[in-house]
Amino acid sequence: MVIYAAWAMLVSSSSQFIHSFDNAVIGIVCNTNPTNVAFAKTFTNLGNTSVITIETIILFIILIVFKQYSYAFFTAGVMICANGYNWIIKHAVERHRPFVQHLVYADGYSFPSGHSVGSAALCGVLIVLTILLIKSKFWKTLLIIIWTLFPLMIGYTRIFVHVHYPSDVFGGWIEGITFVLLGYAFLYHFYVEPKMMDRKRK
Repeated sequence: MVIYAAWAMLVSSSSQFIHSFDNAVIGIVCNTNPTNVAFAKTFTNLGNTSVITIETIILFIILIVFKQYSYAFFTAGVMICANGYNWIIKHAVERHRPFVQHLVYADGYSFPSGHSVGSAALCGVLIVLTILLIKSKFWKTLLIIIWTLFPLMIGYTRIFVHVHYPSDVFGGWIEGITFVLLGYAFLYHFYVEPKMMDRKRK
């Protein structure tokens, strides 16, 4: 949370460091290769709020069906808090989107990237659930790699299609991860740790 607060202050104050960071990353990421443009314009839709919301609801229902109630409410709590806080920060900072031609439609303020917040929070939740529920080391490793790569790719596409500055994306990742860690702290204290203690007693 401290790291995120510091990053948000740097962005809101139009820090020279943020300006240099954005320009450096944009120079590395962006190009006009038709294949890259087509990929970015398509893949970025997977991070839309509507898509992330549907995926979250499906995950919540699956966890409820399998009677994993604590994990279901952990998932819902993290996603609601992360996205709600994102809305608040967007309207507090009021950063305009990049003043260049956008390759996809995007409205609202720029910081932090909602796509990055949503994908990082959801995939962070999936990483936690994978660690706690998946027994196979192979599948656990494979799934964690997939969950890690997804928000990275979403963030990349948001920069590539010119609707976010790199600092918006990085801020979104930090915010999403922060809420996952806060949610897990509650989950561990009120569910995981007591469950481990019960097993030891038995």
